[in-house]
Amino acid sequence: MGASHTTKMDNSQRSDSRENTDGQPRVNSSMRPLSIEGPSDMNNAHPQVFEPLQNQPRQPTNLQGLLRFAMEATSSQNVTSNTQFQPVDEERQEFLKQTLSSLSCNVIEELQKSIKLLSNVIDLRPDDDTSEQESALERIADFVDNIDIANDFYKIGGFSIFGPCLNSPHSSIRWRAADLIAELAQNNPFCQERFLETGLFPTLLNMIDTDSVETVRIKALYAVSCIVREHPISLTYMDLNDGYSVLLRAMQSPIKKLQIKSAFLLSSLCNKENVNNLKLSLVNMGLIEQATGLLAIGDLLPEIRDQLLNILDGLTNDDFAPALKECRRSELGLRSTLERYIKDLKQEENFDQIDVCYRVLKKVFSDQDTNQER
Repeated sequence: MGASHTTKMDNSQRSDSRENTDGQPRVNSSMRPLSIEGPSDMNNAHPQVFEPLQNQPRQPTNLQGLLRFAMEATSSQNVTSNTQFQPVDEERQEFLKQTLSSLSCNVIEELQKSIKLLSNVIDLRPDDDTSEQESALERIADFVDNIDIANDFYKIGGFSIFGPCLNSPHSSIRWRAADLIAELAQNNPFCQERFLETGLFPTLLNMIDTDSVETVRIKALYAVSCIVREHPISLTYMDLNDGYSVLLRAMQSPIKKLQIKSAFLLSSLCNKENVNNLKLSLVNMGLIEQATGLLAIGDLLPEIRDQLLNILDGLTNDDFAPALKECRRSELGLRSTLERYIKDLKQEENFDQIDVCYRVLKKVFSDQDTNQER
């Protein structure tokens, strides 16, 4: 009950259904002309007519017209307020001018203000408030992420702040200054060279080695990394200032971030092309012995483990004989260490580092049967 049933029509019914009620045959649908009329309301015989809005404000063509348009449109929406247009007096003009100027910023002037404020860092005593100086360093950092502004910062004498800041008794100033150096030097050859010329490089290396505050040491290493990477000239300064020894000691530090960053920088340097002199220096300093020793101990953070493996891979590239000879020293036990890591890495499904292990095994022990199958 209430359900409707449909049945198939026989041929005569289908034939009848093709005819109109007046007995005229229907036009075949394929011959029916297309309609370009829009849909109509079946219940309304008279189509709806849209009337234009009354008192519609004229469309604006400039900023003044836009303001007038907005105010007129608002007044037409039953807003109970009297809108009157009148000339702006001089006092209001001055107020608007100052408001607009406050929204813009002269970057060079702001940098100069910060440089001037930081020029008195050397006079700060250990118990003085340093919030203004910290804010000044942070303001500079906000601007110099643009490479052109970074270069302008040097040209207006900005690098003069770094000597006093890096030697400040306040660690909050020291680490912010080192962080700012990193920001300026990163991927910026001009600033990288200027920092080498200022004589700040040995200061940063010494901070990595000896500063009493962990954050300062980490930021100093970050600054050194940004000066050195992708800047071949800086490698000479690393040699002259015993920088590689600093990195090796940082790898042995109990500070995990310092270990990771130093291992990453060494890995990056070892995997460059045409750096056999650098690689020879690192081999002679005992980098292979240190790396294999740390790997043999195990219980390393994955980030450190991976970089140590990358260091061995980079040093042994191009069949670099001094590195291969050092890796083959039986007392280092490198072969068994790599075989153990392959098993561990397979459980982690770390296929990239598994490939590194196999590469080192092949390069170092190619004349021996490693009995390893992938």
